[in-house]
Amino acid sequence: MEILVDTNIILDALLKRSPFDVDAYNILKMADEKKINAYIAAFSITDIYYFISKKLTHEGRIKAIKALFNIMKVVSITKHDIEKAMSFSEFEDLEDALQMQCLKKIKGDFIITRDEKFRKITHKAISPKDFIQSFS
Repeated sequence: MEILVDTNIILDALLKRSPFDVDAYNILKMADEKKINAYIAAFSITDIYYFISKKLTHEGRIKAIKALFNIMKVVSITKHDIEKAMSFSEFEDLEDALQMQCLKKIKGDFIITRDEKFRKITHKAISPKDFIQSFS
């Protein structure tokens, strides 16, 4: 199963944001155990690095990102992907549209996200809790 993991899920796990951290950790565990093929958008890496900077040193941030790379694949984006995302009329948020383009690019089954607006736009968006209940 090909799964794109939204940035907020990664941050929930790394920053231990209760009550979301348990489900986020379980998603990462599923990826680590190869129960799912997990992906993250390349543009999410800089956001993750920035948001964890309040809790970790530079070395700690690099170590955390490398750990993610050990269990997840990175979806790169090109100018073509950005142009395609900008054409998605259902999205007013470019970041969400880019996430959707990444999902299409990997021929993904789901994007795991807590973004309720995203979940209203596509049936391929699922919350961590719902994903775990359905597929673990």
